[in-house]
Amino acid sequence: MGKHLEPPAPRRARTSPPKLRSLLPAIVVLVAALAGFLVFNHRAITDAVTRVFIPSPESLFGKSRIYLLVLGTDDNWTDTDQLYTKNDRSDTIMAVALDFPSHVVSVISVPRDMWLRLPGGYHGKINAAFADGGVKESEAVIARFLGLPSFDRYVVLKINATKELVDAIGGIDVCVDETMNYDDNWGHLHIHLKKGCQHLDGQQAVGYSRFRHDALGDIGRIQRQQQVVRAVIAKLKNDKFNDLTHIVQLIDVARRNVQTNLTFDEMRSLAFAFRDVNLAGIKTAQLPYLDAVDEPDGENALEPDPAGIDRMVAKYLTGPLAAPPTPNPALAANVAPGSVHVDVENGTAQAGMAQTVADRLKAKGFVIDAIGNADRSDYASTLIRADAANQAGAEAVRQALAVSTATIALASSADATAPAVTVVVGQDIAGVR
Repeated sequence: MGKHLEPPAPRRARTSPPKLRSLLPAIVVLVAALAGFLVFNHRAITDAVTRVFIPSPESLFGKSRIYLLVLGTDDNWTDTDQLYTKNDRSDTIMAVALDFPSHVVSVISVPRDMWLRLPGGYHGKINAAFADGGVKESEAVIARFLGLPSFDRYVVLKINATKELVDAIGGIDVCVDETMNYDDNWGHLHIHLKKGCQHLDGQQAVGYSRFRHDALGDIGRIQRQQQVVRAVIAKLKNDKFNDLTHIVQLIDVARRNVQTNLTFDEMRSLAFAFRDVNLAGIKTAQLPYLDAVDEPDGENALEPDPAGIDRMVAKYLTGPLAAPPTPNPALAANVAPGSVHVDVENGTAQAGMAQTVADRLKAKGFVIDAIGNADRSDYASTLIRADAANQAGAEAVRQALAVSTATIALASSADATAPAVTVVVGQDIAGVR
């Protein structure tokens, strides 16, 4: 690995292959999309009524935190200036953690020029995974690169997503740090912005987020992308776009420009759960690198910093993102352990943990109905599932476990076929013996 250097200077232009040139991607606005979805869903009815019909994300996903892969794709043109999307690259890459108990949103931007070995057996930039194998290969490559077991869901935004979203909400206010003048006639990109705070329409916002012809290059572009995301979220929340005209516009933007494997119920649940997300509390970071290097094939790329990436992933994705939830002792004060039936599932890679935890709960008087393995073995924190009718029993189980990071996921309604309480053992309790 090379030595630490300053961020790379703007790269010199490269000759594109015959009949193919790539544009930079649309800025990813995942959190803005969730906020916008909610704006026209929850404001029309009270929260109390909405909670009855919208299940919690914990109950839908079966865990207290999920990881989303968010990609922004580029567009290509032939020599005759015809648009086509074959071999698009994901030139905007973000890994997003949504933590349900704390309602924390944490985002890591992955520079598209990170150099690594791809599944095809060759080395290339990380954004080439999308061109090689679409979303499926991108999920596998980027998860492995970050050290994640997998992504729970993905969101892919086409290049026009940002432009149409910003126009639909009437533009955004952005403070531009330096004058920007750049024209790429073939690439349909024209950026002309003066220094200072100003109101940007969709086209200007896209140009601002795509500009990289300054001292920071792609790194500065990532910073501007995150700035635009925050501006869009602020506009959606502050201006309350809950009238019918804006509802139709925002839905149309999503239908034309968003591809995702999130279901409607999942999107609705996430939007409601994060409806009051604090903009200042959104955690953002960019993956570190060691060096900007010229690879043997002439590609100018970034050499990853493995140790730095591990530290950043632990801080922004997999580790604690907020203070642990405060237990409610009063809720379980009158619960007799013998009245609570519990299933215990091992959600770790450490064999025997379900039995160990079950034995501990049984010794405290709880009734153990079943012991087995969870759906995955990578639960970072212990999850206690229950329906609303058994919330007090779930709290009693949490107190008995005495693990501060354990969280309770309540289903929206009772299920007669489900156990009263299910404990999914996480890595935070792996030391219990």
